[in-house]
Amino acid sequence: MALPALLHRHQARDLVATGSEPRTTERFLSDARAIAAHLPPAPAASRGDRSEIILVCHDRYLFAAAMIAAWERGYVVALPPNAQEQTVTALRKSGSVATVVHDVEGMFGIDVRPIVAAAPMLPYVPLAPLATERRIVVVYTSGTTGAPMACPKTAGQLVGEARLLARTFAVDHGERICATVPPHHIYGLLFGVLLPLVSGASFARETVLHAEPLAALIARDAARVLVSVPAHLRALTVLEPGRLPTLSRVFSSGAPLPADTAEGLRERFGWRVTEVLGSSETGGMAWRDRPDGAWTPFEGVSVREGEGGRMLVESPFLDPNASRPFVSGDRVALEPGGTFRHLGRADGVLKIGSTRVSIAELEARLLAIPGVVDAAALPVEVGGARGWESWAVVVGEGHTPQSIRAALLPWLDAVVVPRRIRVVAALPRESNGKLRRDALRALFE
Repeated sequence: MALPALLHRHQARDLVATGSEPRTTERFLSDARAIAAHLPPAPAASRGDRSEIILVCHDRYLFAAAMIAAWERGYVVALPPNAQEQTVTALRKSGSVATVVHDVEGMFGIDVRPIVAAAPMLPYVPLAPLATERRIVVVYTSGTTGAPMACPKTAGQLVGEARLLARTFAVDHGERICATVPPHHIYGLLFGVLLPLVSGASFARETVLHAEPLAALIARDAARVLVSVPAHLRALTVLEPGRLPTLSRVFSSGAPLPADTAEGLRERFGWRVTEVLGSSETGGMAWRDRPDGAWTPFEGVSVREGEGGRMLVESPFLDPNASRPFVSGDRVALEPGGTFRHLGRADGVLKIGSTRVSIAELEARLLAIPGVVDAAALPVEVGGARGWESWAVVVGEGHTPQSIRAALLPWLDAVVVPRRIRVVAALPRESNGKLRRDALRALFE
């Protein structure tokens, strides 16, 4: 598949980024080339050492400009799962990393902020196309059940998927996109950066999480597309009806969208939320517009049902060297016409005593308790006759473990009710809305 150059739908004076300091295409490319001039020369393609640059930028504009700069210089961009110093330091110890490019006070490496602040305006020169097979990014799995794993991505995978998203969802020239998810996760990278760059749209520089600042940002930019996750969308339901405008597209990914959140957003703001099912390993696999609806695979993606209901995926966005089909950790049930039902994680069903317990269903029941605004269930192996237990962490003002247990008992068998319950002020969610199992477990220690 031939790839057109990034920004091929942008004119020189079109906006690329909105914010307190909006940026046009010509300024964006000028800043990217100024950053590239400060990067050390990349090694020969045949060598694997020092071929990567770790990118940690919170400003989405600086992130995108630094990413283009690294590619122009011949590097692969490594995106750590978070910006914590220990995480970045661990990745730096790899022999493949040349330096860190960032906008973080006190971090090792190259701070792009002074470079961009002092950069002169260079002549406007469009980008050249990226070779389809060229490896351009390494993203990391969320690590929700263990240590993050590296997933290398080619230009054909990432840019090709961004172009598919633009076609599928009719994101066109001039659209303005804001995102509550950072660009170093694959969902935030694809929908918050690459989708605008291939479609002629612009993105907001800021990553805003909370309801009131997000409402102000959408109004400031006259944004029409929102990229978010269930936890952030649920927080918006505290706003008064009409506080937010009707948007052309609202995307959600990373976890199932609760039906009451979807309904609350529809009633308050007239939003129809499009859920996207994907992973770091596969990219986007399918989408749907109703929480209770079947999933429709993206163009070129096929889903089959394997042993034990495991989801088998064929996709043009899979690693070319990966075994095919990709065996997902999800369970599915196929429906006529190529759509499917998602039945949750294959490792999300426990047997406690002789009773089967779905972690996803348990979390849905917790979220249905009046006053509960966020919740997570945790499977814990305890050995002995029980084998497994479920534990739960709940956010809900005025609730206690006893009140949560009492609210669950009319609905669930006593053996299914979580053995341990913690009520906390907030769940330890990652910036993409996901939860690491070890972070949840630590709340009980």
